[in-house]
Amino acid sequence: MTDAPHSAMAGQEGAVPPRGHSELTMRTIRLNETTLQTAATLAMLLWSLLARTAPAAIAGVCVALWFPASIRVCSVALHWLPVACGMRPRSKDRLTQQHELVAGCLLVAACTLALLLNASPLVALVDAVALNLANLLVQFERREGWLPNALLMPLLLCGLLAGAVLGHAGSAIAGACVGWALGGLGLFGLSVRLRGNFLSGADMLLLCACGAWVGLGGLWAFMLFAGCVLLGVRAVRGQFHTPFVQAAPLAGARPVWRYPTALPAALGLLLVFLLTSSPALPHWARLLLGG
Repeated sequence: MTDAPHSAMAGQEGAVPPRGHSELTMRTIRLNETTLQTAATLAMLLWSLLARTAPAAIAGVCVALWFPASIRVCSVALHWLPVACGMRPRSKDRLTQQHELVAGCLLVAACTLALLLNASPLVALVDAVALNLANLLVQFERREGWLPNALLMPLLLCGLLAGAVLGHAGSAIAGACVGWALGGLGLFGLSVRLRGNFLSGADMLLLCACGAWVGLGGLWAFMLFAGCVLLGVRAVRGQFHTPFVQAAPLAGARPVWRYPTALPAALGLLLVFLLTSSPALPHWARLLLGG
């Protein structure tokens, strides 16, 4: 007689939540994301109305309208690129880590508006292209554990094209070449010194593309910032014993954990762009950044 209530309670504890409850939870999550995107877009539009010049206001409106669209474009790319590359079959599962994607796109939009405060609208929008592609690479590497050439090549070509549009094509080409060479040497040295997986063709192509964006003058600062972030990621991983990126496993092989390179590269690009456009920098610091 006494076991019946306990068994009934155990059955209730192990029971699957009703379908209506899960649907209500999903609606709440989507509502929160929709509310965040709407509020951020309206705030960016309001910032655009208060911009100092008409070109900056128009560029701010473009950034505000692109922010919600960028989330959807990145979601589609993150879902279909591994399928198109043959790494996994088509899946109808909902994209995971959506909050990280929204945060990354919001950070890119906010930094683009910060660039509009001091840089010309053309420079800010051109830099926004690099930040959007870098954000997509970070999100992709976080989920899949590798860097696709389908994103790296556009990043490199857009960097060379941006150098031609902004009038420093020679610096962009030299930055790409030196970035590939120095990046390969630096990653090889880290691999030997730290006994980790740092060197690959995709990582060298990523540094080559970033070198095209920052130019030969800003390459040294970019390497410094990206290297510091990479060492910081390693320190955090060693402190908490948490792997960051799982490399795509081969058939029947155990998964290999590696350090992310897209995140240090993206933060290095962002810091170089922000510091180059800052009017408070002294002349010697601007020269070190290639300005």
